Amino acid sequence: MSLKSEVTTVTRWLVLIRVVNRLGAFAMGFLSLRLTHDLGASLALAGLVLAAFGAGTIPSRLLGGVLATRFGARTAMLAGLLACAAAQATIGLGRSLPVVVGGALLLGLAYELVEPATQALIAQSVPDERRASSYSLLWAALAVAGVVAGLLAAVLTRWSLGALFLADAVTSLAAAVVVWRRLPADRKPDRTEVRAAWCAVLSRRLAAWTAVGSGYATLAMVVVFMLPLAVQAGGHPAALTGWLLATAAAAAIAAQRIVARTELSLTPATTLAIGYASLTVGLLCWAGGTVPELVTGAAFEGASGSLLLGTQQAIASRLAPPRHAATVLTGYGLSWGVGTVAAPLIGAPLLAHGAATLWLVTAAGAASLGLGTALYQRMMLRHRAPRAARGGRGRTPAGSAVHPVRGSDRPGSNGISGFGAAG
Repeated sequence: MSLKSEVTTVTRWLVLIRVVNRLGAFAMGFLSLRLTHDLGASLALAGLVLAAFGAGTIPSRLLGGVLATRFGARTAMLAGLLACAAAQATIGLGRSLPVVVGGALLLGLAYELVEPATQALIAQSVPDERRASSYSLLWAALAVAGVVAGLLAAVLTRWSLGALFLADAVTSLAAAVVVWRRLPADRKPDRTEVRAAWCAVLSRRLAAWTAVGSGYATLAMVVVFMLPLAVQAGGHPAALTGWLLATAAAAAIAAQRIVARTELSLTPATTLAIGYASLTVGLLCWAGGTVPELVTGAAFEGASGSLLLGTQQAIASRLAPPRHAATVLTGYGLSWGVGTVAAPLIGAPLLAHGAATLWLVTAAGAASLGLGTALYQRMMLRHRAPRAARGGRGRTPAGSAVHPVRGSDRPGSNGISGFGAAG
């Protein structure tokens, strides 16, 4: 098997594993109903349990990074999927409130275990210049699977809420079987490698990129939390949200193909600027509030996810050698923990002033991130042009002149300074 075909195979199996697991992830939206409707918990207690679940996802991601670094990506994914299956089965089969609450807390601690391993495997098996499209493909496939999951939930809720969580447990077990049978065996690193991998997390470049990622993650989670409420506040039926999510998922798949075709010719910063522009247009369309504007906005918002998420993760993966990808992507992934906490605190007060206010303010945030990206790229190109014109004296070997336009900002180049790879 050639290296290219082996890379393609690993990526495809990873996508299949995550899609199978995602097909059952609809159950989390019904946890509050499981607690209140089935077991008689108060709304206050249900809120505390959900908050505890959310808080548990932060150490969960850290633990996932530890497992992936110490024991390998396949072991970490197996541990995460099996732990999720056990927790979901506990929630589905539990007959008392303490048992179901315990299952929910366990699920929070297991929920993010697979993320660092998944992202690290892509970084380790996909060439540097193709990582953006690979991460984008994973995100787009999960978006489509999420829409299908909603349809399955509509069917399973006719039996019982517990059946949702049992179905979720089954999909986790099915994904674990694929991991066991199809992913490459782990290579156990020595202590020196593990220590070096965690030292890479302390990089100032990673801290800076995580801070930037937190801004986008906050905007993305505002959409996740507030879109259903904003649609309802606009006087539209709740079913419209499902159609908007389906539109966004279709647009994400289409945009992923664009990323795959352009990632060798466009700089990462250019792709990010286009992505932020798409997100800004989508949010501005949503501010209009009519059905055509909502559908159009969903298409732009879905496309922006493929452009932004894949590129951002690819940049993060380049901030250290591939063998350190699990820890570096664990650190970068904490930006989503920040976004998950910040989004409801920002989105709820804005929505109280109307859906138009919510989407206009978030559009301004997206435009600011896009403008900052574009200005940064322009500044770096101006800074490097004189050095390129001098032939990079003292830095560039003979016969390898730096391109005066792209310079080190081309895909696969060095550091955050060029939105590229680590040296």
